[in-house]
Amino acid sequence: MARLVLISLVGSWLFLYIDSVYQRRRAESLLADLRSLDFSTAGFAEVRDIMIRNGVRPGSTCDPQNCTFLLQIMTRLPRIPLLDRKATFFYTTLPYIGVRSWVLVAIFEVRNGKLERSETGIGEYKMERLDDSAYRQLVPLLYEVWTRREAASFEYPCSSQDYQVYVSHGGFKFPANALETCVAQSAGASVKRAFDVHLSCLNNPFRNCRFDELAPSAWADYSAKDGTGTGDPHNKP
Repeated sequence: MARLVLISLVGSWLFLYIDSVYQRRRAESLLADLRSLDFSTAGFAEVRDIMIRNGVRPGSTCDPQNCTFLLQIMTRLPRIPLLDRKATFFYTTLPYIGVRSWVLVAIFEVRNGKLERSETGIGEYKMERLDDSAYRQLVPLLYEVWTRREAASFEYPCSSQDYQVYVSHGGFKFPANALETCVAQSAGASVKRAFDVHLSCLNNPFRNCRFDELAPSAWADYSAKDGTGTGDPHNKP
């Protein structure tokens, strides 16, 4: 019986780890497509082709003049609704044995045949204690890239700049450690730096991802702007 239990545990761990590696490669393929996309001229055809290559089929209501594409790539655990103690147990325990839970979400809106806006986010699910509390809660590590056709279209806290990087700690009820990048879809904008994302740390069995590993170019830009040199790569500048 003990041997069967051990085999079952090892098999489950191997399945979860292999799934994470497979999903990471899917996500890396999408990010490579986004680095090569000319956001300043992108239209329905270019966005549709990227989505189809990465597993999304346009819906029946989607047309070149008005279409919203949604792509989600995630590991196995976030697909299971976990609450309270179950979430605390799994998201606290599994990282210690090298199984990390993360999700990538990409939204692209096409209006009048042109790419109007996009939102791409990569988040790792983590349980942390806040303010020295004994209670653990979900505080995801996030890196997000927001693009708009014009810099003036950005909402707060992005300002009317072609390129901006800042750090957010979420809200009171939904805390997070987030690095946010806003890029205008204009010629010469730093889109490649924004999508310079390295996902290998999501499969690191020994330590958590850090911003300087996950998004090195964006983190370097933020650190230089913030005047902190290399910054604090442990998510709290």
